[in-house]
Amino acid sequence: MDVGRLFATTGPFATLYLGLTDQLAEIEPRRALRWRRLRDQLDAAGAAPADLCALDDAVIAVGPENTAFAAFAADGRVVWSRRLPSDLDDRAVWGPLPCVLPLLAYEQSIVPHLVVLTDRTGADLRADIDGVRILAQVEGSDDEIERNAPGGWSQRRFQDRAEDSWAHNAGKVAEAVTALTEQVNAALVAVAGDVRAVQLLREQLPARVAPLVRQLDHGARHPSRGDRLRDQEIHDLVDAEARTSGDALLARFVEDRAHGLAADGARATVEALTRSAAQTLLVVDDPGDDRVAWFGPEAAHLATDPGTLAGLVTSPTAGRLADVAARAALGTGAGVHVLPPGAANGPAEGLGALLRYPAASG
Repeated sequence: MDVGRLFATTGPFATLYLGLTDQLAEIEPRRALRWRRLRDQLDAAGAAPADLCALDDAVIAVGPENTAFAAFAADGRVVWSRRLPSDLDDRAVWGPLPCVLPLLAYEQSIVPHLVVLTDRTGADLRADIDGVRILAQVEGSDDEIERNAPGGWSQRRFQDRAEDSWAHNAGKVAEAVTALTEQVNAALVAVAGDVRAVQLLREQLPARVAPLVRQLDHGARHPSRGDRLRDQEIHDLVDAEARTSGDALLARFVEDRAHGLAADGARATVEALTRSAAQTLLVVDDPGDDRVAWFGPEAAHLATDPGTLAGLVTSPTAGRLADVAARAALGTGAGVHVLPPGAANGPAEGLGALLRYPAASG
């Protein structure tokens, strides 16, 4: 289910985020204790008992797996839930709109990527995207893989046949890497294994894939003591790629702001959202930010002053400003990029937008 479709459900909503536990031996007891604390918060905020009961069942259904978890309940049922493969902070919110910013922040940290472990006979491939793993294997010919040929006049012939075999196998690996990269729209390809095999693979990758390759310092096609170091390298590469993407977006925001192509601050951003002029909303997710905006039935019905909606909405609803802005962005086809509090070069008042077209003058 697309996260934006949550806003088509009539609230109010009980939003729950449960992160990973730090004690694997006591996953369920600790999760139950954390849920009890969050449940009390929701109850004190006025959450409906039926929604709390629905979340009770959802938490129980997670079982003994140590996984992060997000769930949204409304009208006595869980309308959306999802297990998440990476951690997030515990959080519980009761309000007229679902609190989707932590989930959107998680999604923007996802970097579809390939891991390629290769040797001169082929490769093992793994594609990771949002907790889904695709495995593939390439096996080439074993003919003349080793250059342990006899000496004499035939030495050169054996060497040439071995090199040809390696190159042929690398070509098959390159074809598989290219196909899987395009299938998952990978942003990076992490490669490890035999040095010569890696070199031959890189030589045969097409121009659209070669720039995505990052060579790892550890790891091989067969299990080894370097596997843990390899996994950490991959984790660091994915994090760096996500940061690079976010930094590029903020750099564009700073440049566009200087040329009138970005809205900066709550009032200017809300105005852009009412015109469906926002291309990408930039919003700081601060759990302590309790600023309010008003909204109506349509995505573009929002205002920082309820009087602005007079004539459009009979009885506007008050909601948390950040949630109202996210609803408007997703409902008008804009992207949403979530920023942590204190992000450098972020928008004023924690709210900004890249625009599809300049703000109206005058």
